[in-house]
Amino acid sequence: MRRIAHAGASAVLAACFVSNAMAQDTYPNKPLRLIVPYAPGAITDLAARLLAEHLSAGLGQPIIVENKSGGGARIGALAVANAPPDGYTLLFANSVTHGTVPAMSRSLPFDPVKSFAPVGRAFVYSSTLVCNHAIPPNTIGELIRYTTEHPDKLTNATAGPGTGHDLLGGLYNSVTGGRMLHVHYRGAAPALQDVLGGTADCIWGGGDVKQYVQNGKLKAFATSGERRDPDFPDVPTMAEAGVKNFKIVWWQGVAAPAGTPPAVVARLNQAINQAVDAAALKERARVLSLVPAGGSPEDLARIIQEDLARYSAIVKSANIPFQD
Repeated sequence: MRRIAHAGASAVLAACFVSNAMAQDTYPNKPLRLIVPYAPGAITDLAARLLAEHLSAGLGQPIIVENKSGGGARIGALAVANAPPDGYTLLFANSVTHGTVPAMSRSLPFDPVKSFAPVGRAFVYSSTLVCNHAIPPNTIGELIRYTTEHPDKLTNATAGPGTGHDLLGGLYNSVTGGRMLHVHYRGAAPALQDVLGGTADCIWGGGDVKQYVQNGKLKAFATSGERRDPDFPDVPTMAEAGVKNFKIVWWQGVAAPAGTPPAVVARLNQAINQAVDAAALKERARVLSLVPAGGSPEDLARIIQEDLARYSAIVKSANIPFQD
């Protein structure tokens, strides 16, 4: 009887293994959902839709982009962390969901490492500090002096507590000697609209601010990256402006719920690398000031660990308030 029971159990395990393998071989066989933890229109939303278009072609299935904004990207990230680990619900993750938010939060409803399976990076980019024309300063040097002499008179619009805007603003206040007052919004798009409308003064933007600098509606002061933006050759980096210890480069990519089968993660990673290598994607990414990245799931896992350590150190040194 024991032999019969053992044989039966082995048969069940074998059947499950074969079924799982077959499911992975046919993945994907239905539409996928890509959750964007921000409001429509923000740079992350535009990047997600660009990637989704090319991923859909590579995977042979529609990819539905769904915006779940709020909570400094927590709401969207949590939705994916709690989703079935079958590869059909994915997070358009970034340096915020897996870096600044965890570094700036007392507690989170998800773990940036344990709750997700990293799939791969899609893009990297730096941020540009832009302000409306109503403020007196016209150069980064003048802005630093003005915010030093008039602390909290100018406002820094952010996409919400714990976001990249929040960390950049806190770092600015910490290392320049100047001080801007943070005003939190539910997403980058409404924050940018208030800067354009004059309700707020400044914002750290990406490709979403480029057109407004080019048409003269906003003026650019400095970039956070290690090199100048080719589209704004006259705009210095913070380092070139003499601000030490100010270099931030962001990433955007895809993460799946923890427990997603490795074969599914590998298939998605392959599709991402093919997508970011496409000439059409590269051209459209350039317009958004995004640099196609790619890489393996292991690469992204390593970057996440490095970001968590680095941003936690910045939060501590800059005395940036923790969020609940």
